[in-house]
Amino acid sequence: MSLKEMVQKYLETVGRFGLAMPLNQFGLPQPAIEAMFSAWDEDYHLHRHFELVPASWSSESASSYSINGVLYSAIIIRETIREALS
Repeated sequence: MSLKEMVQKYLETVGRFGLAMPLNQFGLPQPAIEAMFSAWDEDYHLHRHFELVPASWSSESASSYSINGVLYSAIIIRETIREALS
């Protein structure tokens, strides 16, 4: 999934920037989500536009994903991500 596709899916799912979206809503297999977000989390220019929500902050029923060794369950994307898309 490209960055643009990820942002589009996020907006289709939650409706606007700044809201938490469970990572499982991207509809990708767990290894793909973990690899994709691990890479983007390491990229300073992208990482500053989103916040990964720790699994400990979510309900027990939320899926957890290991991203760079930390368990996360959701993402919040800031509107500033549009800068990275242009």
